[in-house]
Amino acid sequence: MIKQKNIQYIVFLISILLFSCSKFEDGPKISLLSKNKRISRIWKVEYSINLSTNIEHSADFDGWTLEFSKDGTYNQNIIYGETQNLINGNWEFIGDNQIRLNFNSASGEQIAFYTILRLSKKELWLKDEKEEIHYYSE
Repeated sequence: MIKQKNIQYIVFLISILLFSCSKFEDGPKISLLSKNKRISRIWKVEYSINLSTNIEHSADFDGWTLEFSKDGTYNQNIIYGETQNLINGNWEFIGDNQIRLNFNSASGEQIAFYTILRLSKKELWLKDEKEEIHYYSE
């Protein structure tokens, strides 16, 4: 006969598997970390893909970072030549696989939406209508 403690353990494992299954196109399929914990870190650009030309770009991303904080804020560092641009704003998940970034620029409030293709502890893949960006975390 199965003991009550064993039944509770089995139910706990099944609930972890059911509620931790990924909604992201490229996985991971199962993660024990919540998506909030997985995204809250500093990300570096590995490469991007221009969706209109299908050309992959991997150069010129030294120093580019995207940092998501658990409190819903983010910081982005973009470097073009000698010019460094720091962007600060807010982020939030929209549904199962979308993220919204809000920030202010010289032309006013900006809002960007991305589809999350992959979100693991070490990889973040974001896609909008123009490009797909692959980030990594150390």
